[in-house]
Amino acid sequence: MVHTLAVIAQAALESEVIESTGIGINAKLGLVLGAVCAGCGIWGVLNIGDMGLERWKSKFLADTEMEMEELLVQIPAAQIVNYSMIIGLILGAVTFMLIAPGQEGFNWKAGLFFGLAVMIGVQVLAKQFVKFLKAHRLNKFNDQLEEVLMSMGNALKAGFSVNQAVEMVIKQGKNPISLEFKLMIQQTQLGVTFDDALRNMATRVGSEDFKLVSSAIITARSTGGDLTGVFARLADVIRERLRIQRRIRTLTAQGRLQGVVLSLLPLAMIAILYFFVDADLVRNFFGHPIGIAALVVVVILQTCAFLTIRKITNIDI
Repeated sequence: MVHTLAVIAQAALESEVIESTGIGINAKLGLVLGAVCAGCGIWGVLNIGDMGLERWKSKFLADTEMEMEELLVQIPAAQIVNYSMIIGLILGAVTFMLIAPGQEGFNWKAGLFFGLAVMIGVQVLAKQFVKFLKAHRLNKFNDQLEEVLMSMGNALKAGFSVNQAVEMVIKQGKNPISLEFKLMIQQTQLGVTFDDALRNMATRVGSEDFKLVSSAIITARSTGGDLTGVFARLADVIRERLRIQRRIRTLTAQGRLQGVVLSLLPLAMIAILYFFVDADLVRNFFGHPIGIAALVVVVILQTCAFLTIRKITNIDI
């Protein structure tokens, strides 16, 4: 009897201690199960994330390497990828440390969300920057093509051969077109035929105008046509095409600018709310699942709107 009373008293004492500390048996079990689930989740995310990161890095590296080869830039693609990842990690960590701390506590959800968004944004910007360099180089090549055709036509009138006319273009030193012709001549010196080297150049540059030029030159050489007249007509066609393209670009500039402004407007509003109105309000909103879901929906809709406007204003001739 005494032993039974002692057991009951000890159980009552333990229940009072548990109630006083605010941690019950269910709470302890919940903490243990939560820790186990969190550990399993972190392990799975790390493994899946590592495989996804390697897969993404290999794809990004392959695309960047191909584009850098087309740009003829002597910079390793792996170096660009590594630099973009390092910059993304640094900016993501800085964003996390700026967003997470607040007057109402440490909101790690909002900090993690914006940190990951900044990291992904840096990678996207790095890839878009390489594409911008490629597009800029292509536009510069097309702008120089008309003058080069006129120079080659005048050289043929003066009695030069096609190879000598190309070498004259190389000596003018107007990049990128002189660099591309120099590479073409180097291929012919290594045993590649002139027609094949010209086709390789057209494929490498990716210019629709130069594909037309290469096809016309190859056809005229094989049929014995007048290359001087061919160059003159091609120069006129390219000149008119560039004039129409510039006119269309001018007319659609307002629409393209509206697409950019509308895409950046939500980000500007969030920045104004965060820095000038109430930072904790922004942290709490994006720390809640509803806020994160709303932001994802907004990003998807804004991206669709930007791509739609870009598709409408991008007119091919």
